[in-house]
Amino acid sequence: MKTERLKVLDLLESGKITADEAAKLLEALKGPADHFWDDEAARTVEVKFSKFAENVETFSKDVSSKVEAAFKDVEPKLRTATKVVVEKTAAIVEEISKSLGETLKNLEEQNAGACSCGCEDEEDDCCSEKKEEAPEKPEDEGPKEN
Repeated sequence: MKTERLKVLDLLESGKITADEAAKLLEALKGPADHFWDDEAARTVEVKFSKFAENVETFSKDVSSKVEAAFKDVEPKLRTATKVVVEKTAAIVEEISKSLGETLKNLEEQNAGACSCGCEDEEDDCCSEKKEEAPEKPEDEGPKEN
């Protein structure tokens, strides 16, 4: 019987039943040796649990309003912080873009005279473009006879 009473009190505490329902269930669970639970005790339990329920409700409303107020206070700050982060990110991306553009321009200027194969040595055999562009020197054969 003791476990049944504890279960009824747990149901009452969790709000699944009212204090009046708990009192009726506890009364129904009374056995011959349970004469200590009378109408006065039931009313006392009902009053105390009603007050407890009111306190829980008041507390939950108070916490709810405080959380709501905190979010209202934080929201503009989050919007401002987000805007700053986006603006700074855009500025960094723009800087990187300019830097890459300048680097590409410098590379294009450096490679303007280079051949398409990318060799750097004018004597390199792979560079047919440079060899064709360079005028050939006649070999010195000695004095010419007339």
